Amino acid sequence: MAKMDDQTKLKSDAAEVTAKIVGSYEKLAGKFREKSQRAAERVKTAKGESKRAMHRRRFELYGDAAQDLDERVQAVRTRHEQSSE
Repeated sequence: MAKMDDQTKLKSDAAEVTAKIVGSYEKLAGKFREKSQRAAERVKTAKGESKRAMHRRRFELYGDAAQDLDERVQAVRTRHEQSSE
């Protein structure tokens, strides 16, 4: 019976840690999306071509980072679901 309790505790702990990790990834991805959106808005208002290029690049980098984190969240969730079965 002690083995069952240990397994239950292990699964519970894994679920808790996974939820914290996923939450952190999602929060960071949201921040990157906001920064990407701000950069996109600044592209429209920038006066010089070099400034527009800089903001376009920021838009791309922050957008790519957010997308990478979203993919990572999906991978973590999938792995967790597979391990808990």
